[in-house]
Amino acid sequence: MAKSILINSFSLCQNLSAPEKFGIDAVGNLTDNENLYFCYVVDGHGGCKNSDILVKNFQAYVLSLKDVFAQLNNTTQDIHDFFERLTENFYIEHRGKLRPAAMSILMVIFSQTQIYSAHLGDCRLGKINNEQQISWITYPHNLAMSLNNQTDPQSIEMILRSSSNDNIVTKSFNTKKLKPLSFKTLDIEKKSTYILASDGFWKLSENDIKTIIYSKNLSEVSSLFDDISLWVISFI
Repeated sequence: MAKSILINSFSLCQNLSAPEKFGIDAVGNLTDNENLYFCYVVDGHGGCKNSDILVKNFQAYVLSLKDVFAQLNNTTQDIHDFFERLTENFYIEHRGKLRPAAMSILMVIFSQTQIYSAHLGDCRLGKINNEQQISWITYPHNLAMSLNNQTDPQSIEMILRSSSNDNIVTKSFNTKKLKPLSFKTLDIEKKSTYILASDGFWKLSENDIKTIIYSKNLSEVSSLFDDISLWVISFI
């Protein structure tokens, strides 16, 4: 399963330098399971000191779960438990440390037929269908979304990209208090390409998003304004 996904999938990550910027973006994956494939994106909050250290520690912690993931059963409950234990145990290791570090996390596990996601913060899961139409499956934990009263997906996306509250994350991973994850389970559409992205990517214009995905190159877009972490998962 993991090998077949990896053939047609890729990740990209770019971190910009700026004074008084403490966060970094990162990507990672685990592949040692015959039936499941795990990948994630994280976005360390740039305004919170030690967020870069927290992100690096998270990457190392996920790698330490290689053998645990290899034995993970392909059931919804077991996968949700895996997500919860991962974040809870990582939180326990860091409780009260590195404050005020914070980060947004999106973790996704793919099986042959389903997608399981868990997130905290403003990283998002989306997809591009075979007609090259982009849609976003999860919504960010930010103030713009909390204040939103729209139901039309296009109106929501406009608000999330234009609101002055779009950078205020309301529920992230930090070492002060562990917040509950938001879960999503859905059937895989084999003709769709799935996107795991930090806000530096999903807030780009649709044209820029497509340019990067189809070129597999961040340098094809000159207007990047933020750190980016990205997984593109394709079954085609």
